[in-house]
Amino acid sequence: MMFRTLRLSPATVLGRTCISGLNGAAISARPSAASLLLRSGRQAGTGASSYQLRLYASKKKSGGGKKGAKADSHESGADSMEMTLDIDKTDEQMKHSVSRLTSELQAVRAGRANPAMLDHIKVLLKGGSASLSELAMIAVKDGHNLIVIPNDHEHLKAIDTSIRSAGLGLNPRIEKDAIIVPVPKSTKESREKLLKSLGAMAESARVHVRKHRQDAMKRLKDDSKSHMSKDDVSSWEKRIQVVTDKYTGKIEELLKDKTREIKQS
Repeated sequence: MMFRTLRLSPATVLGRTCISGLNGAAISARPSAASLLLRSGRQAGTGASSYQLRLYASKKKSGGGKKGAKADSHESGADSMEMTLDIDKTDEQMKHSVSRLTSELQAVRAGRANPAMLDHIKVLLKGGSASLSELAMIAVKDGHNLIVIPNDHEHLKAIDTSIRSAGLGLNPRIEKDAIIVPVPKSTKESREKLLKSLGAMAESARVHVRKHRQDAMKRLKDDSKSHMSKDDVSSWEKRIQVVTDKYTGKIEELLKDKTREIKQS
């Protein structure tokens, strides 16, 4: 809420008070109609009483016409706060997408058996899908083999198929109620398959980040139709893009580091 502060001598404030000196013009106000805050004080060194007068801006009434009046400063401030919260939400969503990519990349180890390398694999089931880590226990059998033990025997074949088609260059085999997953030694061919898999993981993260950006832009567009100025819209668009660039940059950095690691293994 906007206000101006003026100092005046203890003149009559009952009835109609005329105050001059505000942009060279006189303001006529009635205490009963205007929102006034009168605070008695003493001017330093003079001994004379003075008053501090605050004139509170009242909400503008909507004008006629099809477009109506612009939103007042209070509404603008509320809109700004709502968009700030939306930006925070978008930032958190993008951060989550990058964190998931980080976990997936950490699980990739050339030539070494690591249970985490299977955690992100999605298993297609009747009526939906689930992460392999939710459906089975994954452990190291020996230096170059993983063992996957399903919680439900009915998921055995679906898990085998999902591991085989995960793009990790793995060829699992079913042994009774478990699946043995040999992890091949690092070769040029196996590294190329891993690098291709890394690219797919990074692209999936990019897609999620772009989706969060689109959602934020859509919310901004919806707000702009009702009560946001073009300048405000432009400012928020830039902020959304800054957040997007931050996380796409992190994705590229993660991919670059992991690619270098695999090539050197």
